Amino acid sequence: MQARIIRFAVVVSMVAITVFGLPLAVGAARYYVVDEQSDLEGDAQVAADGIAGVLAAGDVPVNVSPVSAESPAAVYGLDGRKITGDGPDRLAPALAGALTGRVVRTTEEGDYLVAVPVLDGDRRVGVLRASREGAESVERTGVTWAVMLVLGIAAVAGTRLVARRLAVRLSAPLEVLAADAARLGEGDFTVSEPAPTGRRDPAPEIAAVHRSLAVTATRLDELLTRERAFSAEASHQLRTPLAGLRLRLEEAASLPPGSPLVATAVDGALEAADRLDRTVEELLRLAREPVGARREELAVDDLVDRVVAEVRADGVPDGRTIAAGVEDADLRARASGAAVRQILAVLVENAMVHGTGRVTLTARDAGPAVALDVADEGTLAVDETILFAHRPGDADGHGIGLALARRLAEAQGGRLRLRSSTPTTVTLLLPSGDVPDQEPPSDDSATDGGA
Repeated sequence: MQARIIRFAVVVSMVAITVFGLPLAVGAARYYVVDEQSDLEGDAQVAADGIAGVLAAGDVPVNVSPVSAESPAAVYGLDGRKITGDGPDRLAPALAGALTGRVVRTTEEGDYLVAVPVLDGDRRVGVLRASREGAESVERTGVTWAVMLVLGIAAVAGTRLVARRLAVRLSAPLEVLAADAARLGEGDFTVSEPAPTGRRDPAPEIAAVHRSLAVTATRLDELLTRERAFSAEASHQLRTPLAGLRLRLEEAASLPPGSPLVATAVDGALEAADRLDRTVEELLRLAREPVGARREELAVDDLVDRVVAEVRADGVPDGRTIAAGVEDADLRARASGAAVRQILAVLVENAMVHGTGRVTLTARDAGPAVALDVADEGTLAVDETILFAHRPGDADGHGIGLALARRLAEAQGGRLRLRSSTPTTVTLLLPSGDVPDQEPPSDDSATDGGA
């Protein structure tokens, strides 16, 4: 790009110099010719005035001095014959107009010729012819053209120097842009809009392209981050159904052939496979849908019963129990059923794995929201901020699932918060089904609704 800018600037400067320089060069040459002729004419006129009285008296001038050191002169009668001086015997036809009283200029073999009438008052008494070599005007023209050529070359060189500096300034943002685009193509999304630096800021168009590239990089980074997080979260969500399916299959494999319990074990395995299939479909649908899409009015009691039934079907660890409770059978929430089921499944699984004693899933009216409490009899020793943080590979296992649950809750216009550490109680707040479009419920709703 730099070479193109420099080449373009040099070509434009050469064209401009040629367009303006050629007429100026021709005009200068013409000016020198006219100047020489005018000077010769003036000298000839002075000489003609000097001999006018002699010719008027009928005397023949003994000698006619040159009108200047380089300009010999001759005097001619009105018949065109030379009377005296340095010149041809007869006045050339090109100068014959001087016999009628006109001043005549012409050029012959590179010499400038001037014929002026010799006047005694108003009476013509002869013609004075003067000549001068044109070498001086040619020399002056050559010198002028040489100076113009040198100035033109200097102008082109200066233009090239300036164009080179400008090309570096103009191409620098583009080179940065190309480097950022190459890094983006290699998977490096750390592309940011360059900070303004003053007079050397890039052109607005280049800055706009860089801003667009930075926005694209940010969006790609966010998209890739979400995809990676979803992969980890989805695998976490699939572990429980897979574990239940494995238990059913192991149970069926351990039974003796022909036992009537084999069919029951196989039916349980098929049910676990169906739940696994539904979980995969729901996760894929939630990942592809826009935020807040597919919100519907949900019957909270049916939703709670279904989640508890699925947990029991997957198997409850020894010494642990799960119970459900709904304060009002007519409670309605507005959210995606698939999203709420996944959230509650995460909360119940964490309570089963990391809590102790009985797990209780309770639904209650919390004013403008519906509160779903998942509680166990254990004590939580981590802060709420740490609890819901996305920490893949965390030893306690809270990070991935609860991060997914919080993200899904916020996408549905709800809130997920730690209500109590002793006993451990996590509350999901969802918009009430009475108002289709409302602001996300505040954290105070869980307390206002009656704890």
